[in-house]
Amino acid sequence: MRREGGGTSDGTGDGTGDGAPAAGFLRQALPREGRAAEWLGWTVLGALLLATLLAALAFDRTGRPSLVGDEATYAMQAASLAWDFDLAYTRADYDRFVAQWGGPPDGVILQSSDGGAHVTYGKPFLYALVVAPFVRLAPLHGALVANALLLAAAALLAARTLRLRLGGVAPFAVAVLVFGSVAFAYVFWVHADVLLLAATAAGFAVVYGEDRSIVPRGVQAPTLYGDEPAGDGRRWRRLGRWALAGALLAVPGAFRPFYLALLLPAALAVPPGRRRQGVSALAAGALALLLLTAGAQRTAGGDWNSYSGQRLGFYPRTGYPGVDFPASAWNQKLRQWGNASWTQEGAFDPSSSPRLWGWNVLYLLAGRDVGVLPYFLPLLLAALAFRPDRGRWALPLAVALAACCFLLVRPFNFYGGGGAIGNRYFLPLYPALWFMAARPLRTATVALAAALAAPFLWPLWRHPSAFPVGEDGRYRHVSAVARRLLPYETTQSHIPGGQDSTVNGLWVKLLNAGVWRAPAGRDLLMAGSGEADLLVGSPTPMPFLAVELDRRAPTRLAADGRELRPSLLRPNGWEVFEVPLARPRAVHPMWWTRDDYYLYELRLRLPGGKAGPVAVTLRRGEDPAKIDLELAPGGG
Repeated sequence: MRREGGGTSDGTGDGTGDGAPAAGFLRQALPREGRAAEWLGWTVLGALLLATLLAALAFDRTGRPSLVGDEATYAMQAASLAWDFDLAYTRADYDRFVAQWGGPPDGVILQSSDGGAHVTYGKPFLYALVVAPFVRLAPLHGALVANALLLAAAALLAARTLRLRLGGVAPFAVAVLVFGSVAFAYVFWVHADVLLLAATAAGFAVVYGEDRSIVPRGVQAPTLYGDEPAGDGRRWRRLGRWALAGALLAVPGAFRPFYLALLLPAALAVPPGRRRQGVSALAAGALALLLLTAGAQRTAGGDWNSYSGQRLGFYPRTGYPGVDFPASAWNQKLRQWGNASWTQEGAFDPSSSPRLWGWNVLYLLAGRDVGVLPYFLPLLLAALAFRPDRGRWALPLAVALAACCFLLVRPFNFYGGGGAIGNRYFLPLYPALWFMAARPLRTATVALAAALAAPFLWPLWRHPSAFPVGEDGRYRHVSAVARRLLPYETTQSHIPGGQDSTVNGLWVKLLNAGVWRAPAGRDLLMAGSGEADLLVGSPTPMPFLAVELDRRAPTRLAADGRELRPSLLRPNGWEVFEVPLARPRAVHPMWWTRDDYYLYELRLRLPGGKAGPVAVTLRRGEDPAKIDLELAPGGG
């Protein structure tokens, strides 16, 4: 028999053996204080997961609207499986939703391949399949409880596997990875996102579950016999393990194909001696899962993919099939509203603008609302403990490849839309980076990562179950520190928190609650005693911006810390200020044009202003006297 288990001089093995015997050895080799720290880590992780589960059970949705956005689609799909045992959308599904949730859905995404004869849901069914038993028992809380259990499974599997390399600090590190990021907050959102996170974490836990445990310095490594041939039974179990890993990692890919990039590092993790068989099993598991989802979607009446084919969104303003119009009117509605599939709405019309790519990379990393670093900051722990063996070197490359695919095909919404918490599209990639960690970490380092994340996660820690978008229309998870330090994402069309409109040839977006649109007309209103944050876009550069204020305004205007006096007083009492503009905040194409737009971010304040609204009009930088002449009777 062949003896295995010789650790390297830095205290790690080569990662090809069975970790179970070494895990028991590690428990014996670790000093008592190390075991105490590990139990403390398990206690912290378990307590946080239990608190999340209890919060999901107690979560009260009264006082907030019926499920918003894609939540209603997932909820109706799960209820259809739970009560009707099918994926077909019917009037009964609509009536059941109204009865359970107390009102009509905010929107439902549906799909049909035969003109409405059979209608199914325009979302992959895997999430509905997982949560359906819970929904049957508790229609309002079942999906959230399932989410909490999925998160717990992902965290515990990851902690068990990472312990083989990180040692006793692993459970504490996983607690920080999960709760020091926005990941845990998705439990309270009826969405498939936690399922995708859990599938990635479980898949790589299977991939790296045979890692050799760390061997403390000065301790003789144990004798392992895990790699020796042991008959067909062991061989088939090994192949089944890789097939399971492939199926788990294909779950996110069934929702969005870009996530299939994660199969690359998994394939590279197969030990060289059995790479052909392992990679074949991995591919077979992934292919089987993808064929299952495609076949089920097609059989239910949709296309092979839930994001392609004939796909429509229905809302209260449009009415719902089988309720406000017959489902047989599908083709008529398709011609009227257009196809909402990803292949038809311009999703695959990528931009080649270097400026757009540059800004999007910056926003992906450090955007105020969707940045990876502020809202998934504990991934730095994995970078600190990185070890390139067993294909781990390919994990960040696969994540970067998938992220770049989103930047390419969704440059104006690469983060998941208005209901996202941080970057929803990055969430399933996040657990893959956990498994970069293959060196021991100090407890103090892990605690420091949690402390660094705190300024950005504080709003979520205080109100983890709060609806993602607040009453002011802005993201609740964005802290004051983030607003002060991080750049606003000028490229992202779905970022909530401000109405946008065209005013006198300028595109204007309102960035805070200190400014709002007037009920009628094209003017804006700003709080006389507050601050107004604006993003102003122009197709050409502007040397200054003409800001006109009504007679209720004082004779001073503070713009970005500079106090100005009016350059023109109108007969009707309005004041015109020339606000100098330095270099643009950003220059790049927008979602309505391939041409560059020049974007200026402004903060306006009225020194000595009184409480109450003041009307504001913005104009391109021109001679105020010329503007006055053009607006005079008979002018221009």
